Amino acid sequence: MGITVIGITHPDQVEALPGGTNVLVLADDGTFADEFLDTDLGAHQLVVRASGRGSAFFAVADKARELGADRILFGGAHDTAASFVTGEDPVLVLGVRPPGGPIALNAAFSRWLDRWPRPANAYRGDVDHWLAANALREGLRVELVSWRMEPTVPMRRKLTA
Repeated sequence: MGITVIGITHPDQVEALPGGTNVLVLADDGTFADEFLDTDLGAHQLVVRASGRGSAFFAVADKARELGADRILFGGAHDTAASFVTGEDPVLVLGVRPPGGPIALNAAFSRWLDRWPRPANAYRGDVDHWLAANALREGLRVELVSWRMEPTVPMRRKLTA
């Protein structure tokens, strides 16, 4: 297993880490940097400057490519997201609940990021739509996942009840 870069915007977003080498990257305006670096979170830890969801994602993704990461996980659900972005074919996984949920992608997908112009609205917070629109236009695999939605009734019963 290679390097997994996990992007967060607050130290409390650290969840169960996947196996292998993990690098936690806090994308922050400086507010939580000291707290983050002073806490042993069981992984390598870096800080990049960002303000807003889109700029945070791009800062983490750029750092991940610089480190040669095999997977990029952003915004939570780390161990779950990691299982979706294995393999050689480009894949993007977007969390749809809550809106603006976790983002996961593999190294093959990250190589596409430099090919697409990054408009201002993607830096401000519309990065999920920017990623999905570009990926779908290129015919790349996009998975939509509801990360934290645990069904209280098995789906089979919902469909037959």
